[in-house]
Amino acid sequence: MTNLHFYNLRSRLGMMNLPHRMDEFNVGVEEGGDAILTEEFLSQFPQVVVDSFTFPLPEEIERKKYFDSIVEYSQKAIDLLEETLQDNETQVVIGGDHSVAFCSLVALLRRLHSHSIGYIQIDSHPDINTIATSPTGNFHGMWMRPFVGGFENELINQLVPHFLKPEQILYIGNLDLDPEEQELIDDKKIQILSIKGLRNSDSQQRIKRFMDSFDHIHLDVDIDGFDSSVAPGTGIPAENGLLLKDVEPIFELFKNKESKSFDLVEVNPQKDQDGMTVSLAQKLIQDAFGS
Repeated sequence: MTNLHFYNLRSRLGMMNLPHRMDEFNVGVEEGGDAILTEEFLSQFPQVVVDSFTFPLPEEIERKKYFDSIVEYSQKAIDLLEETLQDNETQVVIGGDHSVAFCSLVALLRRLHSHSIGYIQIDSHPDINTIATSPTGNFHGMWMRPFVGGFENELINQLVPHFLKPEQILYIGNLDLDPEEQELIDDKKIQILSIKGLRNSDSQQRIKRFMDSFDHIHLDVDIDGFDSSVAPGTGIPAENGLLLKDVEPIFELFKNKESKSFDLVEVNPQKDQDGMTVSLAQKLIQDAFGS
């Protein structure tokens, strides 16, 4: 079994403004890692290290310094990842809002040859807006853009050591795309596997071919890609989202990959119902790394 190094990145900083199509801030998402990484849950893994980092709350920073704060605290989280992860450990980042995945992917690209990484994002949003095209101005909806080019904040761009090529990226889920995101994805021919496509008989072979094309697979999971019937505790619970059975073949392939890393984000225990979403998150981690 892999030696897991969990990073509990407590953050709501990705949401300075009211999220798109929401009438409230996603207060509580910063507590996701604490709810998931309980002593009882961690005890099932033989070799575990847990490090934590707490981002400031958005209401604690000046609005005009929003992106400066993103840079400052992302750098600190990246430093934690770079300075503490050992060669025999697997990086597992738990959020927190989805913008913490920016830190995870930067650290990964600094550690490995960029062309060796295949990136899979399970989600209901691609998070690939620019500052100009974002309907909210929230970094949690644009954190992925600096990895493909065309992002406007040079200080954030300077944190990213290499771009990902379009063929290195695979989105899985029913994506709610803003018009500019759709245009970018079409233009770059970034792969999307919808839930309907995932339920086709040839989808497992397609995912296997993708994983086999790269030495390292980074699997990023936004819990809001799952159906509200199984994941109510998140910012915008999805209608017609993924079910656990949809992703089990993906996780089986991922578990068998020797070199891998993992993110799981957007669990909000304050919005959960009977611990359903936290339990789903724990089950996904077990499926990714269990014996």
